[in-house]
Amino acid sequence: MFGWLVAQIAALLRFLYEVTGSYGWAIIALTLVVKLVLHPLTRRQLRSMKEMQKLQPHLQALQRKFKDDPQRLNKEMMDLYRAHGVNPFGGCLPMLLQMPVLIALYRVLSDPSHFVSRSGQVLSTVPFGPWDLLVHPMTVLSDPGKYGWGAVVAYGAVPVLIGASTYLQQKVSVTDPQQARMFVFMPFLIGWFSLNFAVGLSLYWFASTLAYIAEYLSVVGLPRQARAEARGARRRTGAKAEVERA
Repeated sequence: MFGWLVAQIAALLRFLYEVTGSYGWAIIALTLVVKLVLHPLTRRQLRSMKEMQKLQPHLQALQRKFKDDPQRLNKEMMDLYRAHGVNPFGGCLPMLLQMPVLIALYRVLSDPSHFVSRSGQVLSTVPFGPWDLLVHPMTVLSDPGKYGWGAVVAYGAVPVLIGASTYLQQKVSVTDPQQARMFVFMPFLIGWFSLNFAVGLSLYWFASTLAYIAEYLSVVGLPRQARAEARGARRRTGAKAEVERA
């Protein structure tokens, strides 16, 4: 399966290179194509996420009410999701569907023979800005004498950009403080991984992250809007509980 997918990604990348004249822009265009194909699923996932945020006060009330009965808690939570048409696992599908593309692109970038010029000549380097898309940042950072300090700065910026974009995505999309604490190390982890992958793969991740942020803002809105809606729902839940107790 992956052999077929690698061939398709390589062919699409070559076509986009013919259109844009740059493999860097071709990777960005590939990212947008993947995002466009998956957008209906992502949009559904984001709408579900928005509803989940509104349900947080109700979920917290259920957790307090059935804290000593996990089975009943799970049943009540699933009933709540069903009543509001929310799928708590729907957010995994777009991410899972992107993984084969990411793996296929990794394999394409691992084989320089996929990168040929318009004249059909295999390229020894694939430049994009100050970077070579086939080079791993760690290769440059581990030998500054060979590559020069300008290259060290350029390739050292890659994990910073990846980490910063991942942090921005979390800042925008993770509104639950408990979840935010759980994912606090994720930007550092992703940034560290990017040191050992070709810059082209990091470019795909960076463009994909920014595209997801744009999708999130277009569907869910700014974080403060989501938090304001959650606070409103929490106040309504509290008022309802007071009435029930009275």
